[in-house]
Amino acid sequence: MKRLACLFAAILTLAGCGISPSEVQDQGRPPVISYSPTWVTVYLLRDGRLEPVRIPVSSDSVKNVVDTLFRAGKQPPKPGLTSALNGFSSYDTKTTRYSDDVRNKQNDLEENLGYRLNVIITGEGRISTAGLAQITCTIRQNKQESIWSVEVTRLFPGTPDSMGEHTCFEYRGLAAPGVRLPP
Repeated sequence: MKRLACLFAAILTLAGCGISPSEVQDQGRPPVISYSPTWVTVYLLRDGRLEPVRIPVSSDSVKNVVDTLFRAGKQPPKPGLTSALNGFSSYDTKTTRYSDDVRNKQNDLEENLGYRLNVIITGEGRISTAGLAQITCTIRQNKQESIWSVEVTRLFPGTPDSMGEHTCFEYRGLAAPGVRLPP
């Protein structure tokens, strides 16, 4: 009986499974995931003035927006644009809760809670006012509702250096003609 079962299994193996082989048939294009980029606005400089530029990114996460700003300065997307951030690199971002106590006391609303974004950079020396404006206004443009202020810290080399907490409003004098900066 055991020999008969082995013989039957061997016959089935040699006979195949009943599907005859065929040639390769072209059924059209292979499936492809279509990618639709997200666009963010970064602020670069034209003649020392802030000018917005739209750039495609894979996501509009804070880290991605900051990384895009630093990359765009190294290879500006339009002629005549520069960056005060060349020589610096984005290292990390950290978001903390921020509460405007004066507003909370006046309105007593929970919706007055926002966030402070700490952008940590690396590079030699101190970042210029134009560089701080580029970082601050880029963040405020893309995350207006949730980020109330931006703090920039140079981590290394040397001793860490906090460059303060900023809003884009304080850089309104750096706007290019006809450019309206975010708050």
